This record gives sequence, C-alpha cells and structure tokens, in this order.
Amino acid sequence: MLIGKYTNVLDPKGRVFVPAAFRGDLGDRFVLTRGSEEKSLYIYPMDEWKKFVEKLQQLPTSKKDSRMIIRHFCSNATNCDMDSQGRILIPAELREKAELQRDVVFIGTVNRIEIWNSENVKETEVEDIGGLLESLDIDF
Repeated sequence: MLIGKYTNVLDPKGRVFVPAAFRGDLGDRFVLTRGSEEKSLYIYPMDEWKKFVEKLQQLPTSKKDSRMIIRHFCSNATNCDMDSQGRILIPAELREKAELQRDVVFIGTVNRIEIWNSENVKETEVEDIGGLLESLDIDF
C-alpha cells in the first residue's frame, strides 16, 4: 500500500530518489505519467497501471473529451526502472509540466504515487477534510 509523504532532491540530470518506503510496492518496472491535476505527476505500479488503462479503454472514444483524457495520460506515460541506487529519471518534458526544480514531494495515495514541486503541493493541502467528506456524502 502506497501511503506517506516524503521529500527528496532532484539532481541536475533530472534524477530523484524514490522513497525507500515505496520501492517494494513499485516493483522492478512501473509507469510515470502526468497527473490529473495540472502540475502533478503520477507513478503507477504496473498492476495498477493495467487497471487504470482498462478504465480508459471503457471510455467512449466517439466523444472528444474521452479521447482527450486518454491522450493526456497515455501520450505522457513512460515506463520507468529504478537504478541500483533507487533513483528514477524524470524526463525533461514531465519535469517542466510539473514545474519540478529542487525539492520533489512524493505522496502515496493508496494505489499510486503523486509527485509535486514542494511549493505547488502546498496549494493541494486541505484544511477542512470534514467539509470535503460531507460534500461527497462520505461517512467514515
């Protein structure tokens, strides 16, 4: 299960250490793509990526919005491997879109990892989780 929040430093070549707490759940190969929020990236373990793609395949491709969603995730996706030190290379185009510079925040969200610039992630933090739960009619 991918949970927790960790910050690591992006090196000049675009490599960053994947937090040790996530490495075992990711396995040898995983997928890195753009996130659904503008300045985020997602890492999917391969089995979760396959589930996600199955959902994408269920979208009606006759609709423009569906094609745009599929294109957003799939055209920006790349297969990733960690090096022997536990680092991944984030392609320049994805670094640019997520505005990644020095401090990179990894957030485990159960079935995937979100990657954020340390400044941009502050905009996503919720002060009133109770209000959100209520707006979605979720009772925990």
